[in-house]
Parts: sequence; C-alpha cells; structure tokens
Amino acid sequence: VKYNTGLRLQSYLVSRRHQITQQLLKDELPSDVICFLEHPPTYTAGRRIRGKTEIEEEERLKQLGADYVGTMRGGQITFHGPGQLIAYPILDVRDYQLNVRCYVSTLEKTVIDCCSQFNIKANTTENTGVWVGQDKKIAALGVHLQRYVSSHGLALNCNTDLKWFEHIVPCGLSDKSVTSISKE
Repeated sequence: VKYNTGLRLQSYLVSRRHQITQQLLKDELPSDVICFLEHPPTYTAGRRIRGKTEIEEEERLKQLGADYVGTMRGGQITFHGPGQLIAYPILDVRDYQLNVRCYVSTLEKTVIDCCSQFNIKANTTENTGVWVGQDKKIAALGVHLQRYVSSHGLALNCNTDLKWFEHIVPCGLSDKSVTSISKE
C-alpha cells in the first residue's frame, strides 16, 4: 500500500475512534484496530528532521526511486519498503492505562516476543526501537497520539533489502546499523 494511502487510512480510523469515544457512533465495532501493511520503497521523515535541508534530502532520496513523505510521528528519517511489516495500532491508550512511554515500551516488548519466535534475541537500548545487541536495529518505532488515540507505530524488518538504509542515517543514529529477521 502506498504510504500516503496508509496515512489516509490512519486519519480515517483515528477520526472514527474519536467518534466512538465521544459516543457519536453507536455500537461501532471494533473500536480498536491494527493495520498491518507493507509499503513500496518510501523514506519518511518524522518531526525532528524538519529543517532547511529537508527539500534537498527529499530530492536526493526520490532520485533513488523511492517516495518521500514528511509525517507527524516522532523520530527522524527512516525507510519503509517491501519485506518490512508495518503495524499501525489505532487505539485509545487510556483504555489500557498507558502513557506514551509505556505504550512505546509495550510495542517494543511485542516485537521482542515476535523475534524470539524466530530464535532472535532482541532487546531495547537507550535508543527507541528494538535491537539485536546494542548496534543493529531490527524494528523502528514512531508513534503519534492525537487526543490519546494512537497512530503510526512500528516497522519490523523481516526480509527487507537493507541497502535502502545505506542512503540515510536511520533514525539519526550514525554509529548504528540495521538488520532483519532474515539476516539474523
């Protein structure tokens, strides 16, 4: 699914979730939704990348044959593409007694549990995301909450062509690398 199509879907589902919370939609089920998607090659920039060099970076990355989209999620620049599992949970974090940090931590733990099913020992570090060891990121996380309803989410590298990451500093961490379930 094109990244912008995924953004429109999330926007619709977030609006729908707010309407359910405000009881403007009666008997609407399910109230919480998780979208599992895969995108064509796309670089996305979170709120922390905004700046005067963004236009130059966008043009450079588009020349590689990828789309480029600025987003409202947290974090810096990352890659989404074939072989990567994208998960966009749309839920009201208050229903689970979670604050933003606990929500991100829960997403990280879910990915760690998933990796363990493939005998991959994944972990967290002082940097957001899920890692193999201290230096190889296997999943990026970037969330956005609007009136307590989540959007965006995580990108787990399953069988991703990791060469796409060579054109950026993933998540702004120049001394780290990326990996995938297949590589591990």
